[in-house]
Amino acid sequence: MRKHLLIIALSLFIAVTLLGGCSENNHSNTTSRAKDLTRDEVCMLDGMILMDHPGPKGQAIFKNGERHFFCDTKGLISTLYDQNHKMKIKQAFVQDFGQRKWGSYKDNWIDVKQAFFVMDSSRFGAMGPTLATFSTRTDADNFAKEFGGSVLAFNELNEEKFEAYQKRIRQQLRNAIGNISAPDDNMEHQHH
Repeated sequence: MRKHLLIIALSLFIAVTLLGGCSENNHSNTTSRAKDLTRDEVCMLDGMILMDHPGPKGQAIFKNGERHFFCDTKGLISTLYDQNHKMKIKQAFVQDFGQRKWGSYKDNWIDVKQAFFVMDSSRFGAMGPTLATFSTRTDADNFAKEFGGSVLAFNELNEEKFEAYQKRIRQQLRNAIGNISAPDDNMEHQHH
């Protein structure tokens, strides 16, 4: 009887260990791979075809398995901070623009949490001013030296800094539109 109980207990221990190991492997595999761009990828926010526009892109994999692309890194970061989405996102990626031309579409995806961002550069993405993204601080610093801006690691790019950046962009746009739509007094007088 003791021998049978020992065999049953040992069998249960082995079964639990094996099941636990399988379960642990499934949970430890929390990283997913980024998907390469094709002409079929469109922006989650506005439906733009990603490959039709310059600058770094983003993609997010949601916990329900859906994958969404962003034509601009600002859209991805905004979604990461959005209360309706941030708890639903499993993993996010941006493109590494180190050692590549601005208009290229080579994928070079990196985890957003490992990225370095150049904010306020003179380079524009699909939606105007954008956050240029790099896998190394050295590449980000070199880009900032050439095109302006400041370098931030992902953990330094908090919600407050991002919102301040968005406000600066909106103000620049308002100023630009105001300058375009403001009549030139000299031109008006010349037409009379």
